Amino acid sequence: MEETQRQDDPELEKSRQRSLEDSRPPAEVPGHTLLRRLGGGAYGVVWLAREDRTGRLVAVKFFPHSRGLNWSLLSREVEKLAAVDSSRNIVRLVDVGWNADPPWFVMEFMENGSLAGYLAATQFSTEESVRIITEICGALVDAHGAGVLHCDLKPDNVLLDSQLHVRLCDFGQSRLSHEQNPSLGTLYYMAPEQAGLRSMPDARWDVYAIGALLYQMLAGSPPHRSDELQKKLHSAADLQDRLDIYREAVLQAAPPSAHRRVPGVDRRLAEIVDTCLAIAPEDRFPNAQAVLEALQTRTRQRARRPLLLSGLIVPLFLTISVVPILVNAFAHNLRNAEEQLMRRALESDALSARLQAAALEDEINNRLDELKTLVASRPMQEELEKLLQEPPQRIAEQTLAFHDLPLADRPDWMQALDTAWENSQGVADERGRSRDTSWFLNSADGTQVWRRSFSERSVGRNYRYRDYFHGQGEDFSPEQIPDGLQPISAPHICIAYKSTTTGRQSVALSVPVKDSRGNVVGILSRSAHLGDLQQRLRGAMSETSAPNEEDEQVERFIALAEVRLENGVRQLRLLDHPSLTEDFLREAERNREDEELFQQLTLGEEVTERIPADRIGTLQIPELRIRNYSDPAGKLMARTGIQPEKEWIAAFAPIRKAGSTGWMVIVQEERARVLAPVRQMAAQAQRQGLLAIGVALAGLAVGWTFILRALNFPRRSNGSPAAERTAENQSEAK
Repeated sequence: MEETQRQDDPELEKSRQRSLEDSRPPAEVPGHTLLRRLGGGAYGVVWLAREDRTGRLVAVKFFPHSRGLNWSLLSREVEKLAAVDSSRNIVRLVDVGWNADPPWFVMEFMENGSLAGYLAATQFSTEESVRIITEICGALVDAHGAGVLHCDLKPDNVLLDSQLHVRLCDFGQSRLSHEQNPSLGTLYYMAPEQAGLRSMPDARWDVYAIGALLYQMLAGSPPHRSDELQKKLHSAADLQDRLDIYREAVLQAAPPSAHRRVPGVDRRLAEIVDTCLAIAPEDRFPNAQAVLEALQTRTRQRARRPLLLSGLIVPLFLTISVVPILVNAFAHNLRNAEEQLMRRALESDALSARLQAAALEDEINNRLDELKTLVASRPMQEELEKLLQEPPQRIAEQTLAFHDLPLADRPDWMQALDTAWENSQGVADERGRSRDTSWFLNSADGTQVWRRSFSERSVGRNYRYRDYFHGQGEDFSPEQIPDGLQPISAPHICIAYKSTTTGRQSVALSVPVKDSRGNVVGILSRSAHLGDLQQRLRGAMSETSAPNEEDEQVERFIALAEVRLENGVRQLRLLDHPSLTEDFLREAERNREDEELFQQLTLGEEVTERIPADRIGTLQIPELRIRNYSDPAGKLMARTGIQPEKEWIAAFAPIRKAGSTGWMVIVQEERARVLAPVRQMAAQAQRQGLLAIGVALAGLAVGWTFILRALNFPRRSNGSPAAERTAENQSEAK
């Protein structure tokens, strides 16, 4: 057993520098001209020579020490080089000088020197490092197959030719697989179990050295090397102490990890390094063949990566590229469906608005005709003509005095008017229409002299400023009544106004009372709340459908608005709406917000701008269909916190024949309810589309999961046939 002192890299470099200083070759080599010294070590010196016959450059290794050591080292190295002569990645043996003094052998020359010198000057890329290690593994596979374990793999023992291809050299510490003699490698490249003077050679030693060499090429230094460990090794007393220190340091240290932080080192390559450097021999690759297979598998997988990546990207790209097309088509079809549904809904609402406008117009005209017929009847005309010749205040006093007496005890004129009122309300009840709010009689100067239902707040008060009296199309301020204001001379439908007795928006239908000479002596009027006029009509507007299990109520609302010019500005004011209930109006009046409230009930520009100013006040106000209608009553309810604001569609139809009132009937529907069928269908289609995309992506993911699993490293086997032959040789030796 040989106890040889191994040098580390700095010591080897110093020896090399000292050896270069000697320019005289140790001996002559027949047929060769020695040119210069290449380097040397503890056991030999290498010279560059030229073969005289061919001019080929070769390397000559001399063994200049004692003859016994020369013969031992020479015979061992020549024996191993001869055994692996057929490997293209192991340096070729050319000639041997057995009897020379000192002995020598000739081997092929590598232009780029050793890997150690190359690493001192530059650093390989990750893939170039993998290529070199792959070639080293190939050389070791050939060696192991020939029954040779190198046992001293390190950068100095790896030569590079002109193309940077590998030639493995220096088999001085190598062992045949059946040999039981220990062999010491070089610190930091030596497996921990090899660091002992009684260790038996194992193919896993070379596996560890492969990992150490690849780690150095990637990370820049061999594993576990540190300044602290270097100091301990230099202070060691002897070889055994150095080996113990090294072995304990490797066993106690954490697994090397610097290679994992190197750019280009993927998970597979890092795992190969980690497996080679495993502390326990059984956790390493069993031999160089297994390492080679792992490296080749990684190389093949990386070579297939673009193709495999295209196999993922192309289907994914096709899937993703189809999505915008489908989304655009879906959005286009959705817009078309919404447009058609909106158009049909607006057509239906416009028809309903026209019908409601016509019905309301007939209702107003019927009530106006009833007044005209009453005033035109001879008994009533005579009674009123006689009555209205008296001073207005005297007539009002009679009303105040006799209104609560039985009908038979009232004056004749009052009995006639009260009877006409009661008959009219009875007819309204029979026909299912709403009753009038009141009937009232005004003298020619505007004083209200009679009223049913009776109200002390209005009887005896002058109403010359009201539109129902003068017919000028507006209500004047009681304090600023224009001079020369005359009562109407023909039947008239006044503008909407807030009743002084009820506080609600009302309308008055008035007819003139004339004497026998045709002079207007008074005005007989009947008033009704706008909401009461529309109550019967609005009841026909509710529709019930069952879009879901909860049987939600779907409604069309009917409202009434008035369009007019105020100071040259178009305004469309809401007169009646289902939300403007009596309770709400009373609450608003109690909070003194009534005037402010009705000032807010004006429609927006999306409506007013579509009504030409020159048609206001005429019978030519156009019909409107609004796709995005902002309901002022709804906004008011939202502001007061009663209900959330909603989006609407609406159709407007003017009341044309009942004078130029500027009234328009509004039929509105909640936009979300109108579009609900399409949006439900769209949501379902969207869910199905997302499900289809999810299934497609899941299919890709499952497929690629199996592919990636199949591309994982195969389980480590017992190695190649060459490794099996090595194991057989070891068994035979045992």
